Amino acid sequence: MLNVIENQLAIKKYARQFIKSFKPFIDEQIKVKLGHQGASFNAKVNWSKKLGIWIFSHTIKETRYWNAFGVGKPHQGALLSITAEINFPWEAIDRKTGGAFARDYRGNIFVIHRGKIGGGKKGVGKSLFEHNYRGVWSYMGDGDSLTQVAVIGALSSPRFALQIAQFVKKIELMKAAAIQSSQTEFIFPEKSFREDLVGSLPSSAEPDINAECDRDLIISSLATLLQRWKFKIGNDDRHELFLLDPTNNKVSHVFEVLNDDKEKNILAAAGKLLLLAANEDNNPLLFLILPDEKINFYAQMLQKINISIIGFRLEEDRIIFPDLGKIKFD
Repeated sequence: MLNVIENQLAIKKYARQFIKSFKPFIDEQIKVKLGHQGASFNAKVNWSKKLGIWIFSHTIKETRYWNAFGVGKPHQGALLSITAEINFPWEAIDRKTGGAFARDYRGNIFVIHRGKIGGGKKGVGKSLFEHNYRGVWSYMGDGDSLTQVAVIGALSSPRFALQIAQFVKKIELMKAAAIQSSQTEFIFPEKSFREDLVGSLPSSAEPDINAECDRDLIISSLATLLQRWKFKIGNDDRHELFLLDPTNNKVSHVFEVLNDDKEKNILAAAGKLLLLAANEDNNPLLFLILPDEKINFYAQMLQKINISIIGFRLEEDRIIFPDLGKIKFD
């Protein structure tokens, strides 16, 4: 479980670290108008090509640390609407502010979000977030109460900026889908890969938060590589990533990703793959994605049940898949 950070000096320190995390990724500053028609102001946003997002940060003294984000490179002088805000209170606990810093029992610091999202559109708000946001969820000691929150990223991780960017892109997709639908929850009948279907909905299970923050990135990175190799990829409510056979548009390869070495989780992932395959009529190939150092230990056992293993390793802000050549169509 996490505990919210209330101390003003600690919040100030982590707010600075939050902003500093993006500096290695910034390519340029772009002058824009930020806000909406009739209520905008001139601003210089920081654009990152690698992250695919722009960032604007401003400290409102004695009130909050304001951080606004958007997707895609803006044009000079454009009027930008904000996709997501990750704001932190100046001090103490402010449940009206969407973001906060929280600490686990090991002393790791995480950025969390309470689900307060806006946008001035009908159906966009906290209820939409709680019903549809897929990511890392945890319970947090929140002063005199216990609150379930979305964990956006681990502040000290070299992949923290990537984790934030993924959160922003998920919010962008969630808002776009909400505007198109009158439902609180929506259905995507067309097979494709959607970043906002990566991760978990809220549940009572407590995850390994450090590993889970990276897991979503690993899935999305693998999806990007497969797409670059001209594979047709997709996901849905049951599968986080699959390939489609170009000859019949049926699921041909199914992937499950683990970022820890707990045997019960590996066995559960293998069981999930087998169950998913049983529901397909195309006999899909099954792949379990594991940390490099775990491949040899489980490879023979899983091959007996027709599950292949692909390894990955984390190198600072890069995710490496050294043996993707195993993925092919017969």
